[in-house]
Amino acid sequence: MQTERMLKLLLPKGSLQAETLEMFQRAGYEVNGYTETDRSYRAAFCNDSEFQIKISRPQEIPVYVSMDASYDLGITGQDWVEETDAEVEEILPLAYGDIDILLAVREERDDINTFEDLMNLSDRDIRISTEYLNIAEKYILEKTENRVAPAILTPWKRLNTRGSYQSPITLMLSFGATEGKPPEEADAIIDNSTASRRTIKANALKVIELLRKTESTLVANPKSLRDPWKAEKIEEFKQTLQKGLRRRRNQTLPGHI
Repeated sequence: MQTERMLKLLLPKGSLQAETLEMFQRAGYEVNGYTETDRSYRAAFCNDSEFQIKISRPQEIPVYVSMDASYDLGITGQDWVEETDAEVEEILPLAYGDIDILLAVREERDDINTFEDLMNLSDRDIRISTEYLNIAEKYILEKTENRVAPAILTPWKRLNTRGSYQSPITLMLSFGATEGKPPEEADAIIDNSTASRRTIKANALKVIELLRKTESTLVANPKSLRDPWKAEKIEEFKQTLQKGLRRRRNQTLPGHI
């Protein structure tokens, strides 16, 4: 008796959810249990029973799809692929979920307009609130001439990953509402924002550096790509999604009826 083959797919919950569902519908997939009002963390393609679908936070998806994990595919943000440093293959940029990762300070700080200005603060050590500890650490190391490694502060632990000296910069792990941290809890933030910058402006912040531009992406487990049946199924899925993306792009072109 032949064992049924399944492709395990992780879909994002939250900000990417509505556009991911729209992309699937444009690609011809009928999806059950994947709307923002659904409380279940499992969904299904009605017209393709060879997928086993679970819903997860975008931050976690690259790790679960990585080499040592048990999922074959996932949709997440390129920011979280970089932040987690997961061993995944990005196989299809999805042209939605565009965000910028920014360094921002309070807008009344006329004396701070660059990262270098921030580093020159002399009244205290610099506190930067962020969800992106790894991206922020990499950025700071690149920007400082003597590669100053920041200290990292979480609710559970304070550490410096590259030495025992007292760092002038502390990265403070944020669990959300990062834009509201300055000036009381932080001097600056490294956070994501849409192109409109509405949340940044609403919290009286100004952008002083752009770190990254990212979008959503389809990622695959490298082990799955070495399995002939899975590799063929993944390629078929990728091509189907590409058709949906083309339909979306064509319908947004000027003059399209």
